[in-house]
Amino acid sequence: MDWLWVLIVAVRAVSPVPDDHWAARLAELDRVRERAFAAADPSLLDQVYVEGSPASESDARLIGAYRRRDGRVVGAELRVLSCRVLRVGSDRVRLEVVDQLAPARVEWGDGTSTDLPRDRPSRREIALVRTARGWRIAESRLR
Repeated sequence: MDWLWVLIVAVRAVSPVPDDHWAARLAELDRVRERAFAAADPSLLDQVYVEGSPASESDARLIGAYRRRDGRVVGAELRVLSCRVLRVGSDRVRLEVVDQLAPARVEWGDGTSTDLPRDRPSRREIALVRTARGWRIAESRLR
């Protein structure tokens, strides 16, 4: 029976804690967001945000502004530095997140690129909601 306890302890050691679980979920959503910027395709944001989310509208405007100038943002990865669960329910989770934009650049249609200014860590409160299509960001605001 000792082997069973060793197995239980080992599984717990490699299983993510709840905060890590939500940080991983945010990272999945952010990879799609990063693809939307790199492809200059705001329609991909539907896989990240709930419909009508202010953050979605802001990202769509930014993607559109670069696309109108024949540019696309590459490397727009938000790195989650810390994630803390504030509240959790069956269909809604509120997180306190510290994130930072990775070094990113704009690639222009003429083949040139422009490095974007380096970002500093930002503390945000993010609300995720469960939708019929999976978890989506409903709200993101600076704290």
